[in-house]
Amino acid sequence: MRAAALVAGVAIPAAVLTACDGGATEPPFLVEISPLPTATATPAAEPTVVAMPTAVSETPTPPPESGGIDGFRAFATLIQTALTDKQAQFFTDRAVPTKVLCTGQEQLGPCAGQQADTVESGVWYGLWGTDAVGLVAPEEVGSNFDSFVSMAAEAESDSFGTGEVALYALASSSAGAFDEGESYYAILTGIFEDSEGPQRRIAAYQFSFDNGGRWGLHGVVETGVLFDAWLSGECAGCYDYWERWEGTP
Repeated sequence: MRAAALVAGVAIPAAVLTACDGGATEPPFLVEISPLPTATATPAAEPTVVAMPTAVSETPTPPPESGGIDGFRAFATLIQTALTDKQAQFFTDRAVPTKVLCTGQEQLGPCAGQQADTVESGVWYGLWGTDAVGLVAPEEVGSNFDSFVSMAAEAESDSFGTGEVALYALASSSAGAFDEGESYYAILTGIFEDSEGPQRRIAAYQFSFDNGGRWGLHGVVETGVLFDAWLSGECAGCYDYWERWEGTP
């Protein structure tokens, strides 16, 4: 702010006297100038600081999920995004562990060698066409996804595309690979270095539309040698329905 200026008055005595005959009888009076008073600056007022409210960004509410192949196709766009951004946490968060009560008689699977009434829990994980099947923690599903994506030989290619991991197809099964009932698959594939040279592999993520109105991850199927069964659309023992994901060769 600008302080108001204080203006001093100037006092001037009587005018110069003039004699009757027009002659000056006394020397002209000197003009007296009163000294200017010292200006006192008015201190500037402190500005009032008004705190502005902080804008809070709202996370948009995702659209509701729905079941069936149409609902899974829409949900698969989230899988594609997680793959593009390498978001392993997406699969960990979607994992739905299965609990198995062991009888003590199992020779294969997660209960092999376990005593009766032992409870095993985890997400199903198996190699297609073998007896290698077990239950793993949700965090392991995420770490396996990380390895699958990061270890791909991206410079390689074949008739199915490049070596980079890609979402290749969607499929569904009325029984599920692990007898979990109606299941839907997001089939990922890539090329990996092997002792015998580059080899294509697949990882089929098995989802079900759960009672909570949400797609949950119940299992993962992997295979190397038999990868073409999952990429051809012609494996009756793998799925009942199969469709190529958009943009795949």
